[in-house]
This record gives sequence, C-alpha cells and structure tokens, in this order.
Amino acid sequence: MKKRFEVFLIVCLSISTLTFALLWQSQKNDKNNIRALAQASAADACAQFTEYQTDGCESSYWYGVAAFRSFQQAYYSLTEGTDKAVNYTFCNEVYGYLGLSPEISQSHISELIETMSILSLDVEDENGYSKMSELQNSLKH
Repeated sequence: MKKRFEVFLIVCLSISTLTFALLWQSQKNDKNNIRALAQASAADACAQFTEYQTDGCESSYWYGVAAFRSFQQAYYSLTEGTDKAVNYTFCNEVYGYLGLSPEISQSHISELIETMSILSLDVEDENGYSKMSELQNSLKH
C-alpha cells in the first residue's frame, strides 16, 4: 500500500512538473503582452509629447520621455534575437537625445509625435522605424 502511494505521488509530481514547464514555456514565448506594453507606451509617449506641443508644459515632455523609455525597453524585449533588433539602435539614440539634449529634441517634437503615432497603432510597423531613423538623423544635425 505504501509503495503504491509513493508511485502515485511520483506520477502526480511528474505530471504537475511537466504541466508547469509547458505552461511556463508557452508564457515565455508569448510576446503578445510585451507587444501590448510597447504599443501602450508608444501611445502614452505620443499623447504626452502632443500635450507638450500644445501647452508647452515641461512635465508633459518629461512624462513623454519616460513613456518613450518604457516603449524602448518593451520593444527590445519583443525583438531581442531577431533581425528587427537593429531598430532598437534607432530608439536608443533617440532616447539619448530626448534625455540629454531636450532643447534639440523639443525642436523636432512634430516628427517625434508622428513617429510615435505610427508605432502606437502597430509597434512593428516598418514605416515607424523609417521615421525613427529619420528622426535620429535629424537630431544628429
């Protein structure tokens, strides 16, 4: 009787371990939550930068920068190890300008809003990253 219980217990633990491993792996591979976070962050950045453009409120600009950073990190998680990871470089450089050179970045606020507007609709839209690359080049000059 004790031997049967031990075998039963081992089988139950094995099944539960296997089930947990399969669920964990599927959750790890599910990028939908990360995609949703990236798009929501892009939409928030767009809204904050639009508010800054309209009202000139510095705090809106900085909230937009924070939302852009959230977008940037989510996008990195979404594309890590793919051929789209190069787009992260554009995001990284733009973020650097937003934080370190706000005067330059603020003079390109319309371009920034246009870019984030595209990415808020589809975070993987290549047109958005073309605009991000153009924005990066504009900020350099």
